[in-house]
Amino acid sequence: MKRMTAGTRITLGLVCSMVGILMMAHYLGILPDREQIDIVHRQQTSETLALSAAAMLAQNDHRGLDVVLNGLVKRRLDLESVAVVSAVDGIVIEAGEHEAHWPHDLGNRSNDRYMQVPLARPDNPEWGRIELRYAPLLKEGFLSSLQTQFYSLLLFCAVLAFFAFRTFLRFVMKNLDPSRAVPRRVREALDILAEGLMIVGVDGRILLANKALADLIGNSADALTGKKASSLGFRLVDGSDELPWERSLAQGSSLANSSMLLNDDSAREQTLNVNCSPLLGNQGEYRGVMVTFDDVTQLERNKAELKLAKEDAEAANQAKSDFLANMSHEIRNPMNAIVGFTDILRRGLEDGPETRSDYLNTIHSSGTHLVGLINDILDLSKIEAGRMELEICECSPWQVLSEVVAVMKGKALENGLELKCEMRGRIPATIQSDPTRLRQILMNLVSNAIKFTHNGSVRIVAELRKSDDKPHLHFECIDTGIGMTPEQSERIFEEFVQADSSVTRRFGGTGLGLAISKRLTEGLGGQINVTSEVDKGSTFSFSVETGDLTGVELLNINQASESVSRGYQQQVGLQIAFEPARVLVTDDTPANRQLVGLVLRKAGLTVDEAENGLQAVEMVGTNDYDLVLMDMQMPVMDGFTATSTLRDQGETLPVVALTANVMQSDRERCHNSGCSGFLTKPIDIDQLLRTLADYLPTTDIPSPETTSNSPSGAIESAQQHEEGLADSSWTDTKTNPEADLAVSHRKPNQRVLISTLPTEIAEFREIVEQFVDGLEPMIEELQLAWKDRNYDELQSLAHRLKGTGGTVGFADFTAPAERLQHQAESNCEDEIEELLAELAELAELSAAVQRPETAAK
Repeated sequence: MKRMTAGTRITLGLVCSMVGILMMAHYLGILPDREQIDIVHRQQTSETLALSAAAMLAQNDHRGLDVVLNGLVKRRLDLESVAVVSAVDGIVIEAGEHEAHWPHDLGNRSNDRYMQVPLARPDNPEWGRIELRYAPLLKEGFLSSLQTQFYSLLLFCAVLAFFAFRTFLRFVMKNLDPSRAVPRRVREALDILAEGLMIVGVDGRILLANKALADLIGNSADALTGKKASSLGFRLVDGSDELPWERSLAQGSSLANSSMLLNDDSAREQTLNVNCSPLLGNQGEYRGVMVTFDDVTQLERNKAELKLAKEDAEAANQAKSDFLANMSHEIRNPMNAIVGFTDILRRGLEDGPETRSDYLNTIHSSGTHLVGLINDILDLSKIEAGRMELEICECSPWQVLSEVVAVMKGKALENGLELKCEMRGRIPATIQSDPTRLRQILMNLVSNAIKFTHNGSVRIVAELRKSDDKPHLHFECIDTGIGMTPEQSERIFEEFVQADSSVTRRFGGTGLGLAISKRLTEGLGGQINVTSEVDKGSTFSFSVETGDLTGVELLNINQASESVSRGYQQQVGLQIAFEPARVLVTDDTPANRQLVGLVLRKAGLTVDEAENGLQAVEMVGTNDYDLVLMDMQMPVMDGFTATSTLRDQGETLPVVALTANVMQSDRERCHNSGCSGFLTKPIDIDQLLRTLADYLPTTDIPSPETTSNSPSGAIESAQQHEEGLADSSWTDTKTNPEADLAVSHRKPNQRVLISTLPTEIAEFREIVEQFVDGLEPMIEELQLAWKDRNYDELQSLAHRLKGTGGTVGFADFTAPAERLQHQAESNCEDEIEELLAELAELAELSAAVQRPETAAK
């Protein structure tokens, strides 16, 4: 319970004094008593009525007496009933309900309600009496005494006096200046303080304020004295209703570093650091609170600006991290799929006499390009600082264009598009430029055009021009895609920017390709521009300096193709062979086991297979192996547990992790479980063989046995490929303007997925067929796991599909399967329905996945 304030005690003392005076006046009879007056009046009325009744009874006028009594009861509201009672005969005349309500135990007594007056006749002095029943003066019950005039007056005066005295005391206390009790020197010392200071009384009023606080509020110190501290506009940062000095007084303890807000006289918001200390009186009672205010507005602003700067920096870092993750995802899968699985045919490992060396060499060049591209793009600091290192050398623009067309024609085929190259005039056989950067620009533009084109074609136009008296090689990439508005075209070359926010969700990508292309074009001495129209397509054009063309031959298409063919080289066969050794390949996906087994057997190793970690542990215990390749995510027993079990059993043979997870944390987890090495999926054959060579003895590579696998045969096949390319994909708009031959002869809207593995070879065809036949059951398992909300099963199936899809040459499954795996790992349901629908669409055998035998027709 709160302690009573001094003002309240004074007020109660004054009220008690006034009540005592009123009671003494009542006791001395100075105050009139309304109840006593009413009783006397009733007695007089009763006696008068008794005299009248006695006279009428003497005349035996009973009828007249009855009329008088009934009339009186009706007129007098406080008279409830009257009766003339004979001592012998009882009630003679009755007005009102008298007999039923008259108390018979009253006897001859009378009171303020029930009154009796004797009646006499000349012949009988004790004839009877007249009885009068009045309404009660006061209501019955506990509060009856308060209804008396005196007590009502007493209560009214007490309440009114309490509030009147209290108001008067407040007025007096408000106008008193407690600061006068403070010596002048003390006040001057307080006024020179830089901090605002005030003393607040127990009633919340300001008893003292210094100059710093007055300046802070925009008022004088004298004007603040006596005001409620809560009326000055202070606001708590946390939105609480209890002010710091109120909390300090209630708790009886000091409070430090409370934050408050206050608007000064110019409406600027200021931030104050508030400290409160309660003040004790002579009797140990708290008499007030000393409050100090420190203006920390600038400090808080600096903190806010620092916070914003930190958030901006974190956002920039997050954007870079997202970009790196997206770019790694965009590049890694096609790079590994192309280099890893089609490299087998490129090396001449096929069993049949027929080869596709033209196809293999274009895929290999795309893989080489992607490997270089990812290293350049991941070095963001070099791009942002503008420190691009260009290697200007003599290069063939036809060679660069040939590689770009060869790489991108497969993607154009999948999207049902025509990819064509045209030439205006003749092009120099060689130029002085950076071929890697030139290839990167063309790849970015062509890839971008294919991504945003649903039907129609994508054309690359090359032309030699002069600008500022310098020769430039001019390129145009023309598509029939979705196009852009002028506003979108203006910002399309900014970093991390795409045409609109929905582009990333619909088409993917990082929004950095065009920004990189702009930087690279400027570094090569040219400019890049775009013209576009919504729903009609876009044209990206750029030019690069060619250097001095003195003595350089200008070639047409046929001459350029022959030049490219003469310079083409192909590497065949495996670069590493092993002495006889036995290897256990552990993976829950048959296609992965088959592919790895095929490569290792070609390299001279004996290969056994296990479906899960438990089988691997059992087989290692009963057989002698020189090395184990261990998938890390498998049913029954995963690779981590299997490797740890082998180490616990004392096995020291090399165990190389083979997983689709590529993060550093995954490497550390594999190492901690006992793995000797680490390989990622999809499989890079070179890396696979190099890693195994660290643990197994190698031998000389056997000489090729057939001419189909020889370098000369490969070169001949490449020459045939380049001649065909010149016939089908290139158009000289000067010599043959009507030609319009496309890489793909399919209908524009027909989209199929074809494995990049050489399916003309029986072993590879079997691997692809098994994957295709297992797609529908796998999609059903995914949908069932999602229906049951079995996130562990959903994650496991998605992980398997992510690695297997790229392994068997269907890279389109990798990206959605990886996103589905991440969604299942975090139990996030945002995109699962869409991803399952996307995978189901890809898995429709009649439209999405073309079987190997169909593709071969």
